[in-house]
Amino acid sequence: MLSTTSRVTVARFAYQALRTAPRAFAAVAPSVFRRHITVGTDGSNFNSVVLMVPQAEEWMIERFGKFQRVAKPGLNFAIPVVEKIAYKRSLKETTIDIHPQQAITRDNVHVTLDGAVYTRVEDPYKASYGIENPEYMISILAQSAMRKEVGNLELDELFEEREKLNMGIAKALDEAGAPWGIRIFRYEIANINVGASIKAAMERQSNAERVRRAEVLESEGYRQRLINQSEGDRESEINRAKGQAAATKLRAQAEAETIKMLAEAEAEKTKQAAKAAADGIRSIAEAVQVPGGKDAVTQRLAELYIEAVPEIAKHSKMVIVPDRPNDISGVVATAMSISGAVNGSNN
Repeated sequence: MLSTTSRVTVARFAYQALRTAPRAFAAVAPSVFRRHITVGTDGSNFNSVVLMVPQAEEWMIERFGKFQRVAKPGLNFAIPVVEKIAYKRSLKETTIDIHPQQAITRDNVHVTLDGAVYTRVEDPYKASYGIENPEYMISILAQSAMRKEVGNLELDELFEEREKLNMGIAKALDEAGAPWGIRIFRYEIANINVGASIKAAMERQSNAERVRRAEVLESEGYRQRLINQSEGDRESEINRAKGQAAATKLRAQAEAETIKMLAEAEAEKTKQAAKAAADGIRSIAEAVQVPGGKDAVTQRLAELYIEAVPEIAKHSKMVIVPDRPNDISGVVATAMSISGAVNGSNN
């Protein structure tokens, strides 16, 4: 704490400084309040006594060369000569460009990479007194971390796993920047350049890969076409066989129905014929029982016999005739005796 006399002395000194330096303040003020502060841009910071710290910035105030306090955003005061603005730190997220540099992959290919680091000051005190030149140190550290990560990958993996490479570099930078009060959020590789011979080899490899893929796709299409064709033929044969089986079954059923109907018709015909024969025989038997019926039957048999003998002789080379063909009565008697025997056996 300052005594009353010291305070008066400081106030007088400040009053004289304000009276004698208005022109110098007017000339320097535009550069003082210009928003050009990044992570660690320091220089001759003019003490204008009345300090207007911009938003998202913090200034380190020293008194007689020793850290005194942190000037927060807004209106602040600093004693001329006694106090000075040692460091200005921005709390915004800023970008640090990493210039192109060469690295060697795991398969001994020289590549040139450049990128950018996205960083922000978390602790202005550590970012001021824990490191001399933050931007330069972060740039050097990013280059070494990038060479290390690139050395763990082959050329093909370098192009395929760029996100993994960015995450590895950002993690290494964040761990290294923690003691400095600086956070490294991410690292982005902008360009990856290789030599002309490597580029030509990569183009040939890419063309060969495209040709191979085209051939594979063509062969797969041909194979699929054959499979589809064979499956179509198989389905066609199956459908044709099913159709033939169904047609054969229908034909068999139709033939069976026809045979059944013919058999039923033949049976009905035989039944009707037998019934008619039975009715005829029954009628003849009844006629025989009538007085004079026997003589009528005998005469009818004799007539039928006489009519049948010429027909038999006409259609056959050998004819068996009774020994006495002129004896009609004997033939009829024989026939009647046979008929009587048959009737007796049936009874």
